[in-house]
Amino acid sequence: MQIQAVNVPESVVVPPSFLQKMIDYAQEALPNECCGLLGGRGRVVTSVYPVRNDLCSPEGFFGNPKEMFCAVRKMRANHEDMIGIFHSHPASAPEPSPRDEEENAHPGLFYFIVSLRDAEPCVRCYVKTDDSGFVSVSIV
Repeated sequence: MQIQAVNVPESVVVPPSFLQKMIDYAQEALPNECCGLLGGRGRVVTSVYPVRNDLCSPEGFFGNPKEMFCAVRKMRANHEDMIGIFHSHPASAPEPSPRDEEENAHPGLFYFIVSLRDAEPCVRCYVKTDDSGFVSVSIV
């Protein structure tokens, strides 16, 4: 079996209102992590779908399966692809944790982390490569 390499783009296009929607959802979920899906085309995010975190935990997330299914159905109806996942880190840096790497990262998808550790929220984006590592991607 041959494994196809993941092509990592240099940047992802996200309208400021969508970044703010992720930040707002992260703040609403405090003290727990939030999570959700991102619809789009190619490297352009065209929608944000917040999903309930069934873990209700400040250190992990598990997207509610029913809400995730509904989000994917909406994406299909809007002729979008699922191009990303987002979640928050209420008290840590916007970097993939070991748990993120083990449980929640999918090669080729954009992986956004909203950090609420500091006074000013910070959002970073990554793409998981086929060798299980993460590569930072610029948000434009």
